[in-house]
Amino acid sequence: MFSVRSAGRVMVKGAGWICQAKYALLAAAYFSLAGLPTHAWAAGFTVYSQGTAAMGQGNAFVAEANDPSTIFYNPAGLNQLQRPEIYAMVLVSSPKREFRGHTGHSSQTHQVFLPSGAFYLVYPVNSSVVLGFGAYAPFGQESRWPDSWEGRYITTYGNLKTYNLNPVISVQLHPRLSIALGLDAMLSTVRLKRKVALPFNLPDGDSKLQGEGYGFGFNLGMLLEVMEGIKFGLSYRYQTDITYEGDLELPQPAGFGLMQVKLPASAKLTFPPMVTMGLSVSRCQPFVFNFDVTWTGWSTFNAIDVRPSQPIIFNGVPTTALVQPRDWHDAWTFRFGMNYRVTDRVKLRLGYTYDLSAIPNSTFDPQIINANQHIFTLGGDLKLNRFTLGLAYNYLLGESRSKNNIITTNGVPAPLQANGSYQGTAQGLGLSLAYYF
Repeated sequence: MFSVRSAGRVMVKGAGWICQAKYALLAAAYFSLAGLPTHAWAAGFTVYSQGTAAMGQGNAFVAEANDPSTIFYNPAGLNQLQRPEIYAMVLVSSPKREFRGHTGHSSQTHQVFLPSGAFYLVYPVNSSVVLGFGAYAPFGQESRWPDSWEGRYITTYGNLKTYNLNPVISVQLHPRLSIALGLDAMLSTVRLKRKVALPFNLPDGDSKLQGEGYGFGFNLGMLLEVMEGIKFGLSYRYQTDITYEGDLELPQPAGFGLMQVKLPASAKLTFPPMVTMGLSVSRCQPFVFNFDVTWTGWSTFNAIDVRPSQPIIFNGVPTTALVQPRDWHDAWTFRFGMNYRVTDRVKLRLGYTYDLSAIPNSTFDPQIINANQHIFTLGGDLKLNRFTLGLAYNYLLGESRSKNNIITTNGVPAPLQANGSYQGTAQGLGLSLAYYF
């Protein structure tokens, strides 16, 4: 994506024009963090596309790490940047998910939305120390199914958003070795909806859960130039625990009838730890080749466990918790990418990602349709004086996956299970703008 370093100092005429450009970058940053619905681009509900340079080459970037988005991918790469920089990115995506069962066919409501974005600031203190700040959405997911579809008692709507603030410091210990430390402050919101089967042939009721919470973590990075033209990158992100506080709304017995009740409720979610390592080879100029592998500790996601503030009646039995097992397992992602420098101002990118699913067959459900995924990417950069424009396109092809299990809440199966075949595809377009001072 953006390599906004310059061999020589470029003077930009017109202070007013530069000022307007800076305001444009700040406006892009605002819209990139506006909290619009999110579509995940990796195993589970990870959003890994946080910069167009990485995105255009399969997100294989941990060892190249040479633009401001390295704050997310590997903050130790900041020592490669020699000037203060400001960077903003937005991502437009269009997912499509389909279900084919024994009794019919359903598809999720088609949407095109601005799911996430990223904003970065870089400030070199001296030749050895660089400070950075990132704001981005590292996790997220949205799904919408028709209210009358076969799986309506499992899910009709799900929306998870995250907003992460990530200050970092990178220190060059040796001309070939840098290390970095960052802090994560993450805010998250969640909304879940499904239908509830009611007795006496009554129309379906509604169950709704919404809440928000925050948590803290940290991330580490290391960048080592093994030899001339070969770099090794390593990044680690610690898990973040969030307790959501909000409301649970569902039908409850009232005298000889039913009424919709809203109660305060809480739920916990642990966002997983992640380790990424990779190599970047630039010995074959004008080509640069990258290979990354990511391990994500999704085994932290054991269950959806909702705790209302007082006992409720579920399936005719008083209870103080609503529990749906998840039992996800850790997963691996393999990323390949390359870029080609056409001129000093133009660079082209190409990549491929193979992403293994974290969801076991026993708990796979339509709330998160995640199978093994193939992601094909391309992109490019254009440098204009102190500006760099970035563009990246992704096409995600999910492998077809069959659901043949029983989804339960407190051990009670949903009335309809929506067993059958599921498949998802998605397209994404990333746009970015960077400016160095």
